[in-house]
Amino acid sequence: MERVRVNPVVPGFAPDPSLVYVDGTYFVVNSTFHMYPGLPVYASRDLREWKHIGNALDGPRRIALQQSMTKLVGPDTPGETIAAQGGFMAPSIRYHEGTFYIICTNVFHRPPFPNGAECQNFIVSTTDIWADEWSDPVFYDFNGIDTSLFWDDDGQVYILGAAGPAPESKIMQFQIDLRTGAKLSEEKLLWEGVTKVFPEGPHMYKKDGWYYLLIAEGGCFEDHHSIMARSCNIWGPYEVNPANPVLPKADLTSYIQYTSHGDLFQEPTSGQWYFVCLGVRKNDGRFIMGRESVLTTASWPEGEFPVIHPVQPDVPLPPRTQSSLGEWPVRRMLGRPNVAYLRIRDPVEENYHYDDENVTLTSSKADLDQSDEPVTFTGKRQRLLDGSASATLESLPELAAIAPSGLKTGLCYYKDEHRFVRVYPDMESREIVWEIVNKARGIEQKTSRDERALGHAAKIIFGIDYTALEFIFWYSLGTESGKREINRMDSLDMTGHDFVGPVIGIYAVGVDSCKVRFVDFQVEGV
Repeated sequence: MERVRVNPVVPGFAPDPSLVYVDGTYFVVNSTFHMYPGLPVYASRDLREWKHIGNALDGPRRIALQQSMTKLVGPDTPGETIAAQGGFMAPSIRYHEGTFYIICTNVFHRPPFPNGAECQNFIVSTTDIWADEWSDPVFYDFNGIDTSLFWDDDGQVYILGAAGPAPESKIMQFQIDLRTGAKLSEEKLLWEGVTKVFPEGPHMYKKDGWYYLLIAEGGCFEDHHSIMARSCNIWGPYEVNPANPVLPKADLTSYIQYTSHGDLFQEPTSGQWYFVCLGVRKNDGRFIMGRESVLTTASWPEGEFPVIHPVQPDVPLPPRTQSSLGEWPVRRMLGRPNVAYLRIRDPVEENYHYDDENVTLTSSKADLDQSDEPVTFTGKRQRLLDGSASATLESLPELAAIAPSGLKTGLCYYKDEHRFVRVYPDMESREIVWEIVNKARGIEQKTSRDERALGHAAKIIFGIDYTALEFIFWYSLGTESGKREINRMDSLDMTGHDFVGPVIGIYAVGVDSCKVRFVDFQVEGV
């Protein structure tokens, strides 16, 4: 084993990881909340390098996200308010007899709730994960979140989830018919946790004749930790681990914090146990990348409870083998948009045309600061702490001709409808405008810079250079090579307690519908 600096294994917007190992490859799925395509799938053969191979849900034709508004909850003190996103929350991936299954919850935040429930639970499946073609959702009745699948030795399949009003939710279990979504048993309470504060994220494992129930507890931030109980019977009663927690709260001085909500698995050649979970990289109060997927080791002696080790940047890993260095299968249909592109909630599909790194957008009337109507925005996750992103907006003379339409189009650093930073040209006033909105921290500011050259430039490049501490927004007109800084900001202004991570993208909104074309849209590391 060698210690390798791999954390985060999936950087950026990659919370709530679940993992399955099949035929020499590890597969991870993450939450996406209010963004489409939903539920990204990553693959690795060596736990070092991960490839984004697809997304389990491609758009709103299957499941609508328009009710997944972001709620601002908690104290009114700037910096303490939580931005709680709805949408696709806490998926779990499993494999059984040739089929991959992803189970997940679509959390509604805007009434009226369908069937009176705030949670729409579903299962999607595929027999060819490399083709990135998943089934239509199979819906089933469960008013809870954080669902997971477990097959027992007799072939019976169970769903576990967290149900009931938060923070005093409870871990429930029932049997299901995966083909129809019909329940085959009543829901039964398995466990209320130890502190009984946000018990969630359950996973079941069978080992040494015991059913081990692993859950997260304490909420998503400073008090996050993992606990376990076990039983000789899948229905319980469950004996609480006397040495809980199996993963304590992260040291608040550590670089990686908020760790929990994850999946245990065993590396097949060495027999080493690992735990993949969410965590944040924290630096002087800033954790701008949001919740990422991180990896750590665990020890699990026969007949005993496991112990999960604190997450460090480096992890002991077995040596690479020749089989881990081969080519990836290529079975995804040509012509589909890059798997990395994201859109907000229920996008109007005809408003987007992708040609590799060139994108043509049709503007929406609705703007970024609302969740009632679709907004034209597409972007990619920020993957590097230190990097840059840019896009070139073409055909400025044509845009000048339609300036009275109130068109806003440019580059945007986006989290949700309450928190974004954007830059765009005002063709009517001949200004470059920079704007920040962060209602969770009480920040709303707009500045502009006169730019007479907008009247005769053919194109404009917008860019962001970012570090863990600072963002610099810039632009460049026409064929000039220099960057003109429009504003720089402390990254703390976009740090906050939330569920998502940053997405850097391009957008187009205005009173009248019009087309805009961006070329060479790049987010470094994607």
